Amino acid sequence: MSPAHVLEPTYQTIKQRLMAGQWPPGYHLDTARIADDLGVSKSPVRDSLNHLAGERMVEFAAGAGFHVPRFDETRLKDLLDLNLHLLLIALRSGFVVEPGSLILDSARDFASQRFLRLARASGNREIAEVIAGINDRLSTVRRFETMVLSEPDAILEEMDRVLSTRPDRSVIGEILTRYHDERKSHAATFVRLLAMGAAAADSGSIFN
Repeated sequence: MSPAHVLEPTYQTIKQRLMAGQWPPGYHLDTARIADDLGVSKSPVRDSLNHLAGERMVEFAAGAGFHVPRFDETRLKDLLDLNLHLLLIALRSGFVVEPGSLILDSARDFASQRFLRLARASGNREIAEVIAGINDRLSTVRRFETMVLSEPDAILEEMDRVLSTRPDRSVIGEILTRYHDERKSHAATFVRLLAMGAAAADSGSIFN
């Protein structure tokens, strides 16, 4: 195992690049090339990629090495469904919150920060950890939301307003369902944009 002072920043850098969509779906993650780019040995890169494979941020195939996972429409919908179901379970799991306590200022990742706060409010740490991992995996999809959705943050802003006055579980659950259903309805478009990668994000094009 690589020393922690080398492994942790290597892991964090690779993870952030994955979440930012620096490498397209299916891209082969060459250990030696990444190590050279980061100025470290291959060992912490390999350890980091193994860790990220455990988080399902990367995939490993014998003989083919590590690569960026591919999304298809079914896989994306399944991941969105799983995120929703876990959030709804969290709401039913002793969800206790004071009005306004879950409201966040504008965050870099508007959705994942709010979902993680909701999960933690349930008191179920296992659900919170899984939701955090799912939202890390969805970060590449969310880069394209402003290109696909006219008001990508509108539904969660509505949830903020509800949480600021009356944290009603049924109302929050309905809002969360609408949020995920909206994204599922555009799953095919998100998958196409992911396949285009950084070029699509830079162009600002919308595919219908």
